[in-house]
Amino acid sequence: MTETQVAISGRTRKGSRGRQLRFIIGGAIVAATVIYLIFSAARGSASYYLTVEELLARGASARNVRVTGDIVEGSIVWKDRELVLEFQIADKSGALPVVYHGPRPDMFRDGAQVVIEGQHTAEGIFQAKTLMLKCPSKYEEAVKDG
Repeated sequence: MTETQVAISGRTRKGSRGRQLRFIIGGAIVAATVIYLIFSAARGSASYYLTVEELLARGASARNVRVTGDIVEGSIVWKDRELVLEFQIADKSGALPVVYHGPRPDMFRDGAQVVIEGQHTAEGIFQAKTLMLKCPSKYEEAVKDG
């Protein structure tokens, strides 16, 4: 009977080591998967911030970028039935035509500063996925004279 008890206790030790090893390997696989998902999501959502000049220099190769500029006066075309907003933004280097599909922001007007996110097409038009207006200067603190 003693031999039987020794044999059973030997199996238990080997079995627990095997379970521990499987648990460690499984945990490592889960950790590696989580780390991979975090890095791939961060890389996929990376968006570079460019000026109009930098974007025009890159050409149509720019994808998933943010661009800032001032809305060119008289360039706004709002198609309310289709929810299409066409306009141009500019900085000192030139103008960039933009098309945005979605609701028109309330404060959207000529001369406003805007940040757009999307991609620059081969046709030279920026397809904006998101559109954000910068806060107008009326919210900034007034400069006091000396």
